[in-house]
Amino acid sequence: MNNELSSADTPADFASTLDALEATVRRLEGGQMGLEDSVALFKQGMDLAKRAESQLLQARQTVEILLGENATPMTQDE
Repeated sequence: MNNELSSADTPADFASTLDALEATVRRLEGGQMGLEDSVALFKQGMDLAKRAESQLLQARQTVEILLGENATPMTQDE
């Protein structure tokens, strides 16, 4: 089973990334795969989670730029 994300398979927007991550979690929770396939799918899920985090960070930075100097710096905990 090849679960690697190619650039063509990588979701382009946050909603698509989140949908793909949720589908990955459902497949893992189904428990119908062998160990190797589960590990590969878990890696794919981690890659999707990192991509979603990056997309959120980019959106946050864009909002801060648009707000300009009036923006209050956001911390990681927010």
